Amino acid sequence: MLIDLTLCVDINDPIINKASSDRNSYMSRGHIGTHLDVYVPQPVPPVEYCERRGVLIDASAISHAEIGIEVLEGHDLREGDFLIVYAGWLEKHVYGSRDYFKDHPQFTWDLVNHLATRKLAFIGIDFAGMRRGDEHTPADKIIGEAGAYVIENMKNVDQLLGVSKGRGIRLLTGWTGFKGASGLSCRVVADVQH
Repeated sequence: MLIDLTLCVDINDPIINKASSDRNSYMSRGHIGTHLDVYVPQPVPPVEYCERRGVLIDASAISHAEIGIEVLEGHDLREGDFLIVYAGWLEKHVYGSRDYFKDHPQFTWDLVNHLATRKLAFIGIDFAGMRRGDEHTPADKIIGEAGAYVIENMKNVDQLLGVSKGRGIRLLTGWTGFKGASGLSCRVVADVQH
């Protein structure tokens, strides 16, 4: 069973106008809809990252607090995995709205630093960033320096959670974008094994 986890933004959405008019915004650098953040050391993920084993963690019960390292307990997280942390945020708030970006869930610094040691491929979230405000980019850089990439604004993760219990998940990811941009548009599709 395939589930598309990609949030596509309509060209007429007001967020596109903001990205076009504000050259210094995150959005004008590719951070719109489902995208992956690229800072260091590679400007794009290695091609073998296109297909990864998925691990899905439900953190929706603690989505208004910081998501800590304890969320990993009981999960078989391996080198090269695509970790998805579900907070239920995209279902509760309209993408692009002030409420979506303000006070979204965030990882504790302990969790960010721990994930950097796990040699993952991707960390996917259904909210705007692992950390808020000025701490957003430094957190992404910690993950990037470890060879992993953060994918933000994933949708339909609730559907994936509903059908994946006890089943393997294979994640297929493709990306594109402007060379030199710090956000690359991507498409993420989950293949839930039968």
